[in-house]
Amino acid sequence: MSAIATPVAPIVRLLQDPYRLWQWLQLPLWLLLIGYAWQGVGLWLQRPLAQIEVSGEFQRLDPKQLEQQLWRHLDDSYALEALAPIKALLEQQEWINQVDIQRNWPNLLQIQVREERPVARWGAQGLVNEQGRVFSQAEDSNQADPASDAFAALPQLSGPENRSLSLMAQYRDFNQVLRPLGLSLSHLQMEPRGAWTLTLDNGIRLLIGRGQSIDKLRRFSQIYSELLVRYTERIVQIDARYTNGLAVTWNEPLVKQN
Repeated sequence: MSAIATPVAPIVRLLQDPYRLWQWLQLPLWLLLIGYAWQGVGLWLQRPLAQIEVSGEFQRLDPKQLEQQLWRHLDDSYALEALAPIKALLEQQEWINQVDIQRNWPNLLQIQVREERPVARWGAQGLVNEQGRVFSQAEDSNQADPASDAFAALPQLSGPENRSLSLMAQYRDFNQVLRPLGLSLSHLQMEPRGAWTLTLDNGIRLLIGRGQSIDKLRRFSQIYSELLVRYTERIVQIDARYTNGLAVTWNEPLVKQN
């Protein structure tokens, strides 16, 4: 006659197995820890921004004013604050060329600003940076007026604004040819149809015209160094648009007539 086993209740089996009992007891503990962790993450994400640090080499911009401007626009948490709108807000200002932003945990926003460096004047109101981009002076700063002493020594470029990069490149090329003569450009003008007019730093106006501009300028350089340099103070304009020569306009005749 065989014995019939008595069924063991699940709770009894669990109590008889200490390892399984420990696993079950850990479940509410883990749930509690996850809850605390989630709450901590939420509080961390809501941490407010505590400090803004603006750095760079400044001549026209005031980093303190930039910080104050940013504080007026930042109202989100430190971790959730979008950086792209901050970058766009700053780079739309006239005297800011480039902005780099990064978070420095736990609550610092570091902003590196590259200020515009004008290398030439553009027309009557604008300035040109080293990349050939035209930007206007700051409207609220008299110091940024291109006609002021701060920019009076800069060369002046004139032409279609969408050709500013070409003008800047041509300005460098022309100056490279003129440098051995001890000359440089004070004004470079590009006509709508592409003709070039140069004003040298000694006051001479030089007409180059369209096409083969560097070749024409080299021919001028040779003739100027050999024949014209001694008459610099008497020359008003030189027309280098001719194929095989130059036309010189004098402020007075070389030979006085009786």
